[in-house]
Amino acid sequence: MGGQRHSKNAGVMGSECLTYAERKALGFGTVKERLGKDSLGNYDDCCLTLMEAKDPVITPDGHLYSKEAILENLLAQKKAIKRNLQAYETAQQQEQQKELEKKAIEREAALISFDRRNHLGVSEGVAARLEAAIVKEAEALRNPKESSGAKSVMAIKENEDRAKDLKAFWMPSLTPEAEVKVEKPDTDTRCPSSGNKLRMKDLVPVRWTLVPEGESGKHMDPITKETFTNSSKLVVLTTTGDVFLKETYDKCIKPEGSYAGKKVRDKDVIELKTGGTGFAARDGERVETKKYFMLGPGNGLRDLRGQHQGPRSLGGLVFMN
Repeated sequence: MGGQRHSKNAGVMGSECLTYAERKALGFGTVKERLGKDSLGNYDDCCLTLMEAKDPVITPDGHLYSKEAILENLLAQKKAIKRNLQAYETAQQQEQQKELEKKAIEREAALISFDRRNHLGVSEGVAARLEAAIVKEAEALRNPKESSGAKSVMAIKENEDRAKDLKAFWMPSLTPEAEVKVEKPDTDTRCPSSGNKLRMKDLVPVRWTLVPEGESGKHMDPITKETFTNSSKLVVLTTTGDVFLKETYDKCIKPEGSYAGKKVRDKDVIELKTGGTGFAARDGERVETKKYFMLGPGNGLRDLRGQHQGPRSLGGLVFMN
């Protein structure tokens, strides 16, 4: 009877397949963490400054910002777009110039090859190799980094033919270089929170109804006088900028179809993305965050598997008198 067969995943010491418990002990996998109230903003916080919004404005997606903060952000985006467009246009001009130079070189090489065939009696094969070598030499002169070090026209062609037979992919002369292309930049300014298109004229000023002095809270519903909390579902009317409880809008404003003498349609109502309460039972509450960790080589945790440590003691510490 032969010896015990090992798993096909078993290798030399330190490279065996990790068990699930070992991967979890080394931090591999998805780590979940419960978010507390401190990690969730208030209903009137700016999505950029994470503080109470000053001169609040709201986006069509329902994100609240301080007017100064969002305008600075949109202005910075416009400046970045302008820089990216200039870089793209410069790259396009360089690419067009390279194409023109390449076509000019190919035409000149074709004329030289034609001259050699008709006046010097050179064969078609030699003339074709000469034409290709001239183009290669011109490319090497225009791009010194791509030159393999050969100086003469025929030497470049010979080195190229010889390199085809080599399998040494690690050699710099045989390593392909990734072509750097400048993609056309996005010309739209976007909301920092949702990533959707956002223009300055899309911002709607928000008008809070303040709670009377001496009462708790900061803002309240202008109709029911109910104080807002982080658990309140709020809507903003784009026609006036007033903020209401969603329940108030559904029962009082929507049936009438107007408020403060102005017509209100469904598209004139924006639901405010409010803060959190920290309670998982609330609808739409996000109280847990996840992050995936990959256990990679060189993380310094390999020896924790115990393969390079001595056996553990089964009897505990023994003190000698």
